[in-house]
Amino acid sequence: MRDKFLGIWSIWNVALKQESRLRFLAVVFGILGPTLSAFYLITNRSMANLDESVWDFSIPLDHQIPFIAWSVLFYHTLYFVFYPLPLFSVPDSNQGRKEMLICSQAMFVISLTSCIIFVILPAEVYTRSVVIDSIATNPGWYNPLFEWLWVIDAPYNSWPSLHVSTAGLLTMFAIRWWKGRPALQWGIGILWVLMCLSILTTKQHFIWDLVTSLILTASVWRWQVKPGLEKLEPMVTKLPQ
Repeated sequence: MRDKFLGIWSIWNVALKQESRLRFLAVVFGILGPTLSAFYLITNRSMANLDESVWDFSIPLDHQIPFIAWSVLFYHTLYFVFYPLPLFSVPDSNQGRKEMLICSQAMFVISLTSCIIFVILPAEVYTRSVVIDSIATNPGWYNPLFEWLWVIDAPYNSWPSLHVSTAGLLTMFAIRWWKGRPALQWGIGILWVLMCLSILTTKQHFIWDLVTSLILTASVWRWQVKPGLEKLEPMVTKLPQ
């Protein structure tokens, strides 16, 4: 069972049959995107309808962190930088494709684990009211970015932050794939840090959400990704080039 979990799952068989890199990634995204979106939206709407919190996860520092409206740009990099990141970073090789599948499997585990927590221990991010009041009295170019976000994202599904964990996982793989290209490695690493800070300055999350997502990401890397990559290496070397 453990070997099957750490190896390449059978759901990727169709992807592995694709000859072109873009078609391979299209199949992977076609499986991953709708599934993870369904996980998130179902739990988010369900918890919003229940409108209950287990307890208040905030600390005094959460309320002292200022609201910085323009930091919503960094918040949205999850959608227009990090999620498309494999398109620009996955090597066009058997090794690269199989590593992308290991990454995708870790995304499944992170998302499923997070969604279970969202349901069992729900918490409302009530600090969003600060943002609503602020942009109502001081409207700016950033208003549509917040309004679009709130249409699809109720103030639940707070911890662990999927923004931090999924973008962090993709960042670590991109750094791995961009070996020998330090400018790109440092650039994506710094952007991820800025995005992590933006979840606090946009009042979308609490510090607790950030810390727990870092713990989750590190755990999945240690217990799933690392042994999966180690298991993959001897298998990949036997594949025809």
